Amino acid sequence: MGTAPAYAQDTDGQATTAAEPTVDQAQETTEAPGETIVVTGSRIRRPNLDSPVPVTSIGGEEFFQTGTTSVGDVLNELPALTSTFSQSNSTRFLGTSGLNLLDLRGLGPQRTLVLVNGRRHVAGDILNNAVSPDVNAMPTDLIERVDIVTGGSSAIYGSDAIAGVVNFVLKDNFEGFQIRGQGGLSDDSDAPDYYISALAGKNFAGGRGNIALNLEYAHQGDFYASDREEYRNNNGFVVVDNDPFGSPNGSDGKPDRVFYKNIRSGSYANGGMFLGNSCGPYYCSYHFLPNGNLVPVTGTKVGASSIGSFIGGDGDNFRDGTQLGLRPRQDRYSANLIAHFEISPAFVPFIEAKYVRSEVLGSASGPFFFNGGVTGSPREVFYTDNPYLSAQARNFLNDYYGVAPGTSQPFYFNENATSLTNRQESLKRDTYRLVGGVRGEFGSNWSYEVSANYGRFDEENKILGNVNLQRFLLAIDAVDQGLVQNGVANGNIVCRATVDPTARVALETAANPTFAGAQLAADVAACRPVNFFGVNNVSDAARGYLLQDSIANGRITQFVANAFVSGDSSKWFELPGGPVGISFGAEYRRETASYTQDEFTQAGLTFYNSIPTFDPPSFEVKEVFGELSVPILKDVPFFNSLTLSGAVRYADYKGSTGNVFAYNGSVEWSPVRDLRFRGNYSRSVRAPTLVDLYTPFGQNYAFVTDPCSLDNLGEGTATREANCRAAGVPAGYNFEYVQTLGFLSGGNPDLEAETSDSYTVGFVLQPRWIRGLSLTVDFYDITVNNTISSVGAQDILDNCYDAADLNNQYCSLFQRYTGAGTGPRGEITGQVLENNLRAGPLNYAKLKVRGIDAEIGYRGAIGNIGNLSTRAIYSHNFRNDSYLDPADPGRRDQQLGELGYPKDEAQWSLDLQTGPITLGYKMRYVGKMTVAPWEATHTVQGRAPEDADYSDITEYPSTFYHNIRVQMDVGKSYNLYLGVDNLLDTVPPLGTTGAGFGSGIYDNVGRFLYAGFVAKF
Repeated sequence: MGTAPAYAQDTDGQATTAAEPTVDQAQETTEAPGETIVVTGSRIRRPNLDSPVPVTSIGGEEFFQTGTTSVGDVLNELPALTSTFSQSNSTRFLGTSGLNLLDLRGLGPQRTLVLVNGRRHVAGDILNNAVSPDVNAMPTDLIERVDIVTGGSSAIYGSDAIAGVVNFVLKDNFEGFQIRGQGGLSDDSDAPDYYISALAGKNFAGGRGNIALNLEYAHQGDFYASDREEYRNNNGFVVVDNDPFGSPNGSDGKPDRVFYKNIRSGSYANGGMFLGNSCGPYYCSYHFLPNGNLVPVTGTKVGASSIGSFIGGDGDNFRDGTQLGLRPRQDRYSANLIAHFEISPAFVPFIEAKYVRSEVLGSASGPFFFNGGVTGSPREVFYTDNPYLSAQARNFLNDYYGVAPGTSQPFYFNENATSLTNRQESLKRDTYRLVGGVRGEFGSNWSYEVSANYGRFDEENKILGNVNLQRFLLAIDAVDQGLVQNGVANGNIVCRATVDPTARVALETAANPTFAGAQLAADVAACRPVNFFGVNNVSDAARGYLLQDSIANGRITQFVANAFVSGDSSKWFELPGGPVGISFGAEYRRETASYTQDEFTQAGLTFYNSIPTFDPPSFEVKEVFGELSVPILKDVPFFNSLTLSGAVRYADYKGSTGNVFAYNGSVEWSPVRDLRFRGNYSRSVRAPTLVDLYTPFGQNYAFVTDPCSLDNLGEGTATREANCRAAGVPAGYNFEYVQTLGFLSGGNPDLEAETSDSYTVGFVLQPRWIRGLSLTVDFYDITVNNTISSVGAQDILDNCYDAADLNNQYCSLFQRYTGAGTGPRGEITGQVLENNLRAGPLNYAKLKVRGIDAEIGYRGAIGNIGNLSTRAIYSHNFRNDSYLDPADPGRRDQQLGELGYPKDEAQWSLDLQTGPITLGYKMRYVGKMTVAPWEATHTVQGRAPEDADYSDITEYPSTFYHNIRVQMDVGKSYNLYLGVDNLLDTVPPLGTTGAGFGSGIYDNVGRFLYAGFVAKF
C-alpha cells in the first residue's frame, strides 16, 4: 500500500534510489556526468534510468504494506498480471496447491519469464509446465525491487519472455541486523497469516565486500467454505431453459440460467442418492438417512435437465467440513545468502545461494465419489440382498424394481463419500539455487560478467484420503456369510469374495492389470465389507481397508552458464548523440525433469490419475546474443535526444525445435527534457518445454457432452447427425454424462517453437515545473503464433462429427462401443469408450492481447504537513483473444470481458508521512465482467450471439477494494505498523468463491487485520 521508491541496479549490482515511484518515471537525478546504470530489459548501461520498453517497479517494502505473506498475491493485484495461480486459485490441478505462478497479460505462466538479478530461476512446478518458478520461493525481506517489463524480451533474455519479464532484484549491499515480524487474521477469526524474518549484512575490506544472510518463516492458514456464511450455501446459476434449435441468436426470450441461492444436488448425497424415473419431468431423488432408510429429498426442484437441482431442503451442497477449500495451508522456511568481494575493479567474485522448504496442505477436490461408472468396471454395482440395507430401503428397492423379497436385484446409486474422509494434497517442496560468478570493469566504460547458475526443485506429493479401487469393488459386494455358504443367514457380514471364489476378480480397468492381479489375493484376504448406506456408517476397519494414500516424487534441475561483455564506443568514436552502447555474449542452458508415482497409483488401482513415469531426455540450448544502443542526436532543437536500439539472439535447441532467432528494435525520442516518446518491436520465442514434448500418455478426465446424444444433435453443424449415424451411433441414443470421461493425454515430441510479435508505443512526461510528478502512457499489442495448445476432449468429439464427413484427424483419436450389452468398462451401445480418447498438444493456435497502460506518480512535500507519495496504475484492455478452434483457425474466441479478464483494472496508493507517523491508503478496482462467455451474448466477427438469453443476470459488477495502514517510527531503530485489508469486507459476487480460475481475480479472505514490527540494530 502506498508508493515505494524504485531502484535501478548499477553495474556492480549495488542498488541506488531513484527519485520517483517507477523506473520509467524517474526524474533527472544528481548522478555525476557520464554515470550510467543497468535497468531490466537491457544489458547496456543507460543514463538517467531511460528504458526503451515499459517498466513498472515495485519496491521491496510494498510487500509488507499488506497482510498477506505471499509475494505472488501482492504482484497479482497489479493490472498487468492475471491471477492464474494465486494462493486461493492454486488447487485446480494435480500438484499445484500453494503455487504462485506469474502470468502477464493472461497469456499463461509459461509465457512470462521470471528472473532473479537478471538470471533464470529453476521452476517450481512439474506437471503444469516445468518452467515457471514459484515466486513463493523468493526471499521477501531481501527484495530490493521487482521490475515488470511489458512485451517480448527473448532477444535479451531468451525463451519464454513472450508476454514480458518479471525480474526480482535483491539487496546487494545490506549492512546491519534487522528483525521483522508480522501477523494477522480475518475478522472471521480464520485465514491466519504470519511472517518472521532475520536479515543480517556486513560490509568488509573497506566496503569492497559485503555478505548478507536472510532467514524467513511464513505461515498461511487454510480456510474452507464451511467456515463462512457467504460461502456455506451454494449460490449460483442453474440451467432452467433449453432454447429450441434454430432460435434467433440462440434465444427464445426466456433466460436459460437463473441465479438461485441455497442450491443443493439432485444427483448426489453424502450418504448416497438413488435416482428413480417416475417423478414427471425429473428423476426422483431419494437419499439414505443415517439410519439407512431411503426417503425423498426435500426442496424445490428446478432445472432443464432430467436430474435437476434442489433449492433449499435437506439435500447436500458439498460444502460441509473440508470439502471445499478456499485457500491451502502453507508453511515456508527459507535461507538466502548473497555476497561479493572486489579483489580489484576488474575482478569481483559474487555468490547467491538459497534453500526454501514449502509444506502445503490443500483441499479442493472433495472426497471420493461413486456413481456406477467411476471405476469403469461393471462390478461397480450394489445388490438388494446387501445385508447393510435397512429393511425399509430393501423393501423400497424391491417394490421399485418389482421383484420378490430375497431377490438379488442389482442397483446403482450416487454418493459423495464423506464417511470415508476428504481427499487432500500434502506437498513438500524443496528449492535449491546456487549462483557463482565474477564481474568486473576493464578499459574505459567496459564491463563483463561470467556466471554459472544451478537450481534444483524437489517435490513430494501425497494424496491423502485416496481410495484403492480394487478393494472398493470387493468391499461394496457385502453378503451374509451363512446365507452364501449354506443358505441360512447367521448375521456375519463379509465380502462376497472371501466366501465365493467367482467374485475374486482383479480391477478390469487397471493401467497395469498384471500388478492388479498380483495384489488380488492379499486384497481378498484383508477385505472388510463397507456400509455406504447413510452418512457415518463406514466402520473404522472398512475405512482403513479402503483408504490408500498416493505418493508421487518429482525433480527439476536447471544449469545455466552465461557470459557477456558490455560497453560503448567512446574509446574509438562517438555519434552526435554520444557513444554507441554495445553488449554481446553467450549462454548455455540444460534442464531435466522427472516424475514418478507409487506403483499402486501408477497401476491405476487408486482414485487418482494414473501417470506413467516421466523421465524425458534433457532439454539443452546454446545461444549467442548481441545488443546495440545508437544515440543519433542530443541537445539540439526538437531533439533533446534520439536513440535507436536493437538486439538479436540466435538459439540452437536440441531436438525438434532446432534453430530460432529472436530480435527487437526500438526508438526513443525526447523533443525536450520533460517529454520522451518510445516505441519497440520485438520478435520473441517460446520453445516447447519438457512437459510439452515428452509427457507420456496417461489417464485424465474431462467433463464432456456427447455430440451424438439426442439432446445435442442440434447444437452442431448440419452434418453432425448424419456423421453420428455413419459412425454407428444408434438413433435415439441419448447418453448424458453425470461425471467425467476418462481419456488419455500426453506430449508431442514434434512440436516447434512458438513465436510472438509485440509492439509498444508510449511516452514519459516528467515536467520540470511540477517537481516529483511523472506520467507514463504505453500502448501494447502482442500476437502469439504457432501456439502450443492441447486439443481438448470436447473439441475432439465435436470436430469429428461437425466436419463434412468422418474422414478427419479427430475421428481417429477415439472409438465408441458398438456391441450389444455393456462394454469393457460398463459403456452402453454407442458410448465413447473409457480411457480410449487420446489428446495431446499441437502447434495450431494463436493468442492476441492489446491494451493501454497508464501510470501517474507524485512525490513531494505538502507545506509543513509532511511528505506525500502517490501512484495510480490503470490498464484498459482492447483485446484478449484466443484462436483455438482447430477446425476453423480464424475463429476468434474473445476472452476479454469474461470472468477473470476485465476490460479495466486499476490501483491507486497514497502515503502521507508527517513526523514519525505514516498514513497509507490503497484502492484496487476490478471492472465488470460478463456471466456468459462473450460470444454467447455479443456479436463477434459478424457472428450473431450464440445464446442471447444466457442468464437472468448478465454481469458481475465492478468491484472496489480498500486497504488502510498506519505506521509509526519509534526512534531510528524501531517501526510499528498495523492495517486493514479489504476494509469494507467485499466478497466475491454472484456465488463465486475466489477459488476458481476466473474468480481468482477476487479476494475471498474478506476483511483482514494485521500488525507488524521492524527492529534494526
